[in-house]
Amino acid sequence: MSQAASSQGVGALSRRQMLRLCAGTGVLALTGCGAKQPPPTLLAADGMLPSLWTRALPSPWRLQRSADAVACDAEGFRSADLLALSDGWLERCQSADLQPLEADPLLRDLDDQASAYRAALAPDFAATLLPVAVSPYVIVWRQHASLKETPQDWTWLLQPPLARRLVLPASPRLAIELAARISEGNALTNLRRQALTFDDRQGLNWLVKGEALAIVLPLQRAMALLRRDQRFSAVLPASGAPLHWTFLARPASTREPLPQSWVEQSREAPLLQRLVAEGWRPSMRIAAIDDLRASLPMRWRDLLLPPADLWSRCWSLQPLGDADQLRLTQQWSASAP
Repeated sequence: MSQAASSQGVGALSRRQMLRLCAGTGVLALTGCGAKQPPPTLLAADGMLPSLWTRALPSPWRLQRSADAVACDAEGFRSADLLALSDGWLERCQSADLQPLEADPLLRDLDDQASAYRAALAPDFAATLLPVAVSPYVIVWRQHASLKETPQDWTWLLQPPLARRLVLPASPRLAIELAARISEGNALTNLRRQALTFDDRQGLNWLVKGEALAIVLPLQRAMALLRRDQRFSAVLPASGAPLHWTFLARPASTREPLPQSWVEQSREAPLLQRLVAEGWRPSMRIAAIDDLRASLPMRWRDLLLPPADLWSRCWSLQPLGDADQLRLTQQWSASAP
């Protein structure tokens, strides 16, 4: 083989090697550049948010459901980009777990109840929470000849036919709050005597099976049953009721901004009407609320969108400090039947 041929062979081989090397490098570069980041995640416990609304999450957001209520120390809390939290979990959260929402237009548009809730929080904690929905606790009961007429206040829960046939929320604080609105002596002890169980999440099963005659729970959890089965009725007592809040919060670890346009959809037609019909009331001011009330069936109107004077008599349960928690724990222990 001549020197020229040898040189050409070596040169040709080198070019092939170089092409292969470049091709391999190109594949690696494309693979690296094309690697997709995981989509941002909204973490919510089952039933925390209405499916009508979560289905409207904008791409590429996805919903991650949890069988249990979200706890601030859960692994999912650290890995999610957005959290749906109920007010009952706020006492377990610290402002350091979360970051500011950076959603001033939404915060400025909150209704009076939501604004009052945030105003009562420490400013750094309030900056991390966006109230997005609220639902009053209501009394749901099975039509029964032994029960008195429609409840006007929480004293209705103490009537004899409800003894051991009443389901109360799994929250001593809620029971204490309700007892404080009952105009009878020893109300908390008497209310506890009425309880079949303390379980607002599974309590509807007791009601449907007939083991219970009445239950206290957030309206949003009862509307599906009320719509499909006319043996059951519900009322927001004229004396007012505790409110159950749902918040959105951004974990400290995320870089994803709040999807503000998605939140705004919850108060716009046609989604707004459908959410309200399911017992979900947006926390932002509702334009033309009187027209919205008028569009609801008469049977549900005062339940889903109560008149302003009744709505103003409802109250929120703010997170408790250590001293208040101790006081309520002692009160609960002393009221044992």
